[in-house]
Amino acid sequence: MPGKPQFGIDAPALVLGFAIGGPALIALSFAGFLAPAQPLVWTMRYTGAILIAEAVLMTLSSLYGKRTLLRRMITSLALRGDEHVLDVGCGRGMLLLEAARHLPRGRATGLDLWSTRDQSGNAADATTRNAELAGLTERVQIDTGDMRRMPYPDASFDVIVSSLAIHNLPTQTDREQAVREIARVLKPGGRVALLDFRHTADYTHTLRANGLADARRDGPGFLMFPWTWVVRGHKGEG
Repeated sequence: MPGKPQFGIDAPALVLGFAIGGPALIALSFAGFLAPAQPLVWTMRYTGAILIAEAVLMTLSSLYGKRTLLRRMITSLALRGDEHVLDVGCGRGMLLLEAARHLPRGRATGLDLWSTRDQSGNAADATTRNAELAGLTERVQIDTGDMRRMPYPDASFDVIVSSLAIHNLPTQTDREQAVREIARVLKPGGRVALLDFRHTADYTHTLRANGLADARRDGPGFLMFPWTWVVRGHKGEG
């Protein structure tokens, strides 16, 4: 019997580090040689509890909160159903497939470099399998490529979306280049919706400087941890 799409956990190494480090700190705080240093003991326990809470919240965000936010984001775009949508840094396809569900006469393209550091089990085959399980294979195209140098001509897409992807680029220059590429491959009159938890003010400024004069930042949204913002904008016709 076919299963359901599986989308993995975001930042798996960080979540694992919190999940291991938190209990380890608490356990170490009970060591006898630390008994005379009560301020340190309670600091370790407090820090350990915070790490455990962060691991739990980040896991729940990946499994539940993210899905709700992405559904709302796609719904807010009020797609006609015949658009060509690009998901930048699509990962295992949660946002990509949500867009595809709203495109009975359109197409959703996902672009990624498939880093498992950014998402557990991240691979083109996993995304293809998720599209099959969702019954959306005919509406989905999956490409391998760098968001800083997208393999698409100018003005290729009606709508461009992204979720928790652009912040993974290592420098501000890289992130600006990725956002410029988004503006380049967006058609005149096209729209963007970029969800992320940091650098979103920078994305907004870069979009405004590249033809999306009305770009704005909505949020924060509290269904994920860390909190997220959505950068929206519309590309001028000129």
